[in-house]
Amino acid sequence: MNPAISRQRRARSAQAHMAQHSGNGHQAGHKQINVGQAERQISMVGGTVLAVYGLLRGGISGLGLAAIGGALVWRGHTGHCEVYHMLRHSSADSSEHRHLGHGDAG
Repeated sequence: MNPAISRQRRARSAQAHMAQHSGNGHQAGHKQINVGQAERQISMVGGTVLAVYGLLRGGISGLGLAAIGGALVWRGHTGHCEVYHMLRHSSADSSEHRHLGHGDAG
């Protein structure tokens, strides 16, 4: 690899890292964990069951169920619910209020 390109990539990566760790975390792309641990686990299990059922069922309705299941799995994995965010609600306790991508989310 070209050393100049490698340096540019490292510089961009360092800038992105600094932007993530500076400020108050309310910048674009920073989503707070607003789903509690038990609720996250239920979302992941329920979403997996719904996605598998939808895929086994087949058809358009099955695909829709699989998509909803996938969204639930994603919600459980990230710990962020956009509906909760819009309602300014959180089921996560104060020790879980960390930004996604910072430390261990689970």
